Amino acid sequence: MFCYNSIMQFKSPIAILGFGVEGKYASEFLKTQGARDVVVLDQKENPAAFDDLSGFSTIIRSPGVHYNLPGIAAAREAGALVTSMTQLTLEAARDRVTAITGSNGKTTTAALTAAILRAHYGKEFITGGNDSQPVLGEALDHPDWPILLEVSSFQFADVTLSPHISAVLNITPNHMDWHEDLADYIHAKNNLIKHQSSDDWAVLNANNEDSAKLANDAPGHVFWCGEKRGENWTDWENNQLVVGFGGKETPLISHDEIVVKTHHENLLFAAALATLHQVPPATIRKAMKEFKGVPQRLEFVREISGVSFYNDSSCTTPESAEIAIENFPLGKLILMLGGSSKKADFSFLASKIVATNVRVYLYGKEGEVIRQAVEKAGGAKLILAYDKSKDFQKVVENVRVMAKPGDNVVLSPACASFDMFKNSKERGKMLNEIVMSLK
Repeated sequence: MFCYNSIMQFKSPIAILGFGVEGKYASEFLKTQGARDVVVLDQKENPAAFDDLSGFSTIIRSPGVHYNLPGIAAAREAGALVTSMTQLTLEAARDRVTAITGSNGKTTTAALTAAILRAHYGKEFITGGNDSQPVLGEALDHPDWPILLEVSSFQFADVTLSPHISAVLNITPNHMDWHEDLADYIHAKNNLIKHQSSDDWAVLNANNEDSAKLANDAPGHVFWCGEKRGENWTDWENNQLVVGFGGKETPLISHDEIVVKTHHENLLFAAALATLHQVPPATIRKAMKEFKGVPQRLEFVREISGVSFYNDSSCTTPESAEIAIENFPLGKLILMLGGSSKKADFSFLASKIVATNVRVYLYGKEGEVIRQAVEKAGGAKLILAYDKSKDFQKVVENVRVMAKPGDNVVLSPACASFDMFKNSKERGKMLNEIVMSLK
C-alpha cells in the first residue's frame, strides 16, 4: 500500500488506463510518491488492453476511457478501487474547487474566469482541467489556494463528489459517440451538482432547459445566469451586465466595452463565478475589458485583400458554429464546416445558416451529412463546395478564392477533427500556418 499525505491510499498492483495527458500525469505522480507495481495500459497499443483487469487492486481511469467498460465493471465488482485524477482532486480539495462545464463555451468562460480570479488572488490560485494537466499535485502542495477547473463529461461521468461551486453553462447533445445516450451525458453533467452540500453553489443557465432542470435536485444554493430569477442572478439589462447578489443589484460593464467575440452567456457565468469568489466589481470589469479570448476560439488570424480569416477550430459542435454565426454581420460570413463524426444533429445549424444567408464550404467525413442538412433546409445555393480531397491546404486556398472583400472566413467546423488531424489543436495550428503563408 502506498499513501500520499494520508489523503489517498492505493493498493498495488495499480493500472493506469490510457496514456494521454492525464495518464502520463498519473504515471509521473505515482512515481514521485514511491508507488510500485504500476502498469500503463493503452488501447492504442493493444485494443484488448482493458478486457481483463482482474489482476489489479487499483485502477486509474483516463477521461477518454469509458467508465463502464465490461473490464472496468468486472474489476469494480470484484473489489478493485476505480478512480481518476478528477476524483482524487475532489477527495483532496473539494471545498476549494470551482468547476465549469458545458456543451459549448466552457473553455472561453474558464479562461475569462481565470483571468478575473488571477487578478483577484494573484499567484495563490490554481487553474487547469480538461485538456490541461491535472492539478492534484498543486492542490496538495498548496492546501489553501482556490482551484478553478474546466471539466468535461468524460471526467465527471463516475465521480462520487461534487465541487463547492459548479457551473453548467448549457447541455445539448454532444459526444454521442462516447456516451451511451443523452441521459448518460446529462448524468455526467449532473455529477457536478448532485453530491454537493447545502453550503455549495450550482450556477445554472436559466435559458437552457437541461441546465436549468438541474436546479430541481440541487442540494445547495442556485445562482441563475440569463434571467432575473431568485435572489442570485446575472443578466443583461439595457446593454449592461448586471449582477444580483446579497439583495443588491450591481451594473458591471456594458456590452460595448467587451472586445472578445464570444457568446454573451459566457460573460454572465464569469461574472457570477467571480461574484461568488467575492471579487470586487471594479476588478471584474477591468479583467473583462482586457480579455481578448483564447486561441482557436473565434481567434482573428489575418486579413488578406479585404477578407478576414478567423480560427474557431475548437468549435466541435453545431451549437458552437451557431454562436460563430451570431458574431458576424449578415451576408458577410463563410463557414468552413466538416470533420469527423460525433453523431451530432445538424438540422438546427442548417436552419440558422439559411436564415442568416451564411455561405458554407464543406469538407471531411461529416461534410456530406452537413450538405444534406443544409439542402433539406433549403440552402443548396449557399453551399460553395463539398471538398472530398482531404487536402486542408486546398480547402483553405479554395475558400480564399471564393471569398469577396468584406467577407469573414471562419473555420468553425462543428465536428471533431480525427478524420484528418490528430486533434482540433493541430487543425487550428495548420489553418493559421496556411493562412499566414497565403499571398
